[in-house]
Amino acid sequence: MKVTLSLLAFAFVFFVFPNQARAEFRTAKDMQKECSIALAVLEGTADKSTANALLVGECIGYVQGATDAALAMAQNVSWYKVCMPDNISTESLIHRFIAFVEENPKYTLASTAIEMMLGQAFPCRK
Repeated sequence: MKVTLSLLAFAFVFFVFPNQARAEFRTAKDMQKECSIALAVLEGTADKSTANALLVGECIGYVQGATDAALAMAQNVSWYKVCMPDNISTESLIHRFIAFVEENPKYTLASTAIEMMLGQAFPCRK
């Protein structure tokens, strides 16, 4: 009886909260849309609603996280190099990401688009 109740409780939680149990991959176009709204909020041209504030946090966090991962990769593999200046702002990276996705629709995964944008925008000089 206890096992049955435990299984039912697990199934209930799994079906009620399914997204918490699965990985979420962000498309470049979706992230571009969210980051466009985030920039508008940061620049004072969009409403500072709760929903928009969440998009600001999500965009900043995603761009910073993907950039950190790309820089870590650049330090540890020979085939990917990025030489980004220390004083670049997250807002500047977001602007570059939005433009890159517009110009390069073939990169459909947001993290890949950020990696490719960084490689193109900040190549290492030999």
